[in-house]
Amino acid sequence: MEEKKIIKSVSENPQPLTIKKDWGSYTVLHEEKDNLTILVTLTEGSRMKYHSHDGRRELWIVASGTGRVIMNEEERFVRTGDVVQIPRQVRHTVIAGSELKLIEVQIGDTDAKDKTVYNLQQDYYSDGSTGYSVS
Repeated sequence: MEEKKIIKSVSENPQPLTIKKDWGSYTVLHEEKDNLTILVTLTEGSRMKYHSHDGRRELWIVASGTGRVIMNEEERFVRTGDVVQIPRQVRHTVIAGSELKLIEVQIGDTDAKDKTVYNLQQDYYSDGSTGYSVS
């Protein structure tokens, strides 16, 4: 099996790249040709846009904190130690219940342009329950 050439990693770059976002930030930990590993930090109460990727799948490891992951309009609570697998083309977001740190591994096309954004709507029902839909 041929070994991939490492493009960059934290060990080679003592000042890893950190990108600020309206929901928090992410720091590039490791990058190769077809995978990217980042540390995602969401501030309490914030969330990413509801989106999907055609060319990659993602693996999220909850490093600390609590939150809710929504995948294809289904909600799941997460906490430290949980692992979430997100296949290609699955709509997803995460909502931070507390400061939330995720290790995210992107496998496949790691181009930031490989993203389709959706309008996630929370629905409230007469029995007091809630759900989600895409509008």
